[in-house]
Amino acid sequence: NVRPSIILKMIRHAESANNQVYRDARYIYRGGTPEYDEAGWIQYVDSHRSADPSISDAGKLQAEALAKFLVPHLQAQASQPVQVVTSPMRRTLETIRPTLVGLAEANTRVSINVQAFYHESEGCHTKGKAESGMNPEQVTQVLKQGYKNQD
Repeated sequence: NVRPSIILKMIRHAESANNQVYRDARYIYRGGTPEYDEAGWIQYVDSHRSADPSISDAGKLQAEALAKFLVPHLQAQASQPVQVVTSPMRRTLETIRPTLVGLAEANTRVSINVQAFYHESEGCHTKGKAESGMNPEQVTQVLKQGYKNQD
């Protein structure tokens, strides 16, 4: 079932948990006010920020909304298998996962290419310190979460 169409959709990841950390710190430590506690803000962010964060609760809603848009469009418009190229960063995998699950549930063939060249310019890091990212098995496990049949 080959369709003579090529569709390129470039999607940035959903909101990461680090965005929520910064938002919480701004609220807790009164960012933008005369009472701003910079030392508290820095300590909070440093202790809660992740080198390779998941998506936030808002990000989960964004990823679900993305899937509701993408699944029917990819089924109707794209050649099969649908080619997905993604970064190995946790937030990008979690962003595309609901779409992959939706395509699988609709029996749409998908080819996934996790491309290590697509990542933060500094890679995984916390406060200037490089951190290792996920290994291939961990990437596979993140992508498989939510599938009924995980073979």
